[in-house]
Amino acid sequence: MGSISRAQFLRGDLQGKLQVIRPPWAVDEDHFTELCTRCSDCISACPTTILKKGRGGFPEVDFGSGECDFCGECASSCKKEGALQCDIQGNEGSIGTPWLLKASIEKNCLPKKGIECRICGEQCETRAIQFRLTVGTVAQPKLDDSSCTGCGACYRVCPDQAIEIAYSKAS
Repeated sequence: MGSISRAQFLRGDLQGKLQVIRPPWAVDEDHFTELCTRCSDCISACPTTILKKGRGGFPEVDFGSGECDFCGECASSCKKEGALQCDIQGNEGSIGTPWLLKASIEKNCLPKKGIECRICGEQCETRAIQFRLTVGTVAQPKLDDSSCTGCGACYRVCPDQAIEIAYSKAS
């Protein structure tokens, strides 16, 4: 069994599968819940409205509401130093890695059942999801983990809820 947070233990998530997704640039879960004041400033600042008040009043991401465009407004609005660590470098405005989230395509994906669907790939700005022609069936999705930003653009549009957004195994 891998390590789980105190919150996961208290929820009974001993396998660590029900991870809450915090705003971009959030520190690890234990430190985040210590540092976050639950003021909701990041929730109010989010232009895509994907941040919601979750369990205990802490902000969490709801990809069912939209996608993250990594604008940095949540981190800029956070008045508690350390809860969201957005590393803006130089005048170019380059922002450090917001999170280690990645999409995955589950077995209930429509093309995997022989039904034509490419909507997730159409929504993917980084083109991490592409479709490969396969003899005898419809084009199959191919996910490039290295291109996936975990933005969630593919999640809400999936008609069969076959996209999962989770922390990558490397995290």
